[in-house]
Amino acid sequence: MSKSLTWTKEAFARTTTILDNGQIVGTMRPESTFGRDVEAHLNDVHVLFDVTGFISHSVSVHDLTNARQLIGHIALSFGKRAELILANGETYQWKRHNMLMRDWDMIREGDGQADQEVVSYSLTRQFFADHGDISVDTQLPGADLIVLTGLFIRNYFQRRRRAAVVAAS
Repeated sequence: MSKSLTWTKEAFARTTTILDNGQIVGTMRPESTFGRDVEAHLNDVHVLFDVTGFISHSVSVHDLTNARQLIGHIALSFGKRAELILANGETYQWKRHNMLMRDWDMIREGDGQADQEVVSYSLTRQFFADHGDISVDTQLPGADLIVLTGLFIRNYFQRRRRAAVVAAS
C-alpha cells in the first residue's frame, strides 16, 4: 500500500513544508539562523538532525518527543552517498537517480531479502520554489522518520553544492 505526500520549499524560505491532501502534516527547518542542525516533524514524529564536524560531517538523529534520545545516525560519503543507520540495526540507503537530484529514493537494505524501495521522491517543479511528490510504503514501520531523513539528505547535499559554487567563484 502506498501513500502520496507533497513537499514545498518557497524561494528564500528556510522551511520545507510537507502536505497530505493540501493539509500541512510536517515541516523541516534549521534549528537556528546560522546553525547546521535541522528540526523536523511529520505527523507524530519530531526529530533533530544534529550535524557535527568541519570538513567531514556526521549526523546524529535525535527523537525530540523522547528527551532527545539518539535513534539513529546518518553516514555521509563523498560522491553524494548517504545511509541511515537506526539504533535497532535497520539501514536505509539514500539513492539519487540523476545529477540534478530530481528523483531519489530511500531503500531498505538487508533482512535477507532483496533491497526494497520504501520512499520515493521527485522534484516536480523548480523555479522560485521547490515542489515535489513523495510516495511512501505505508506498511513500513517508522515511515515518517524515513520520509524526513530522505528530505534532510537531499537538502543537505543541495546546501553543500551551493556552498561549493560560492566558494569556487
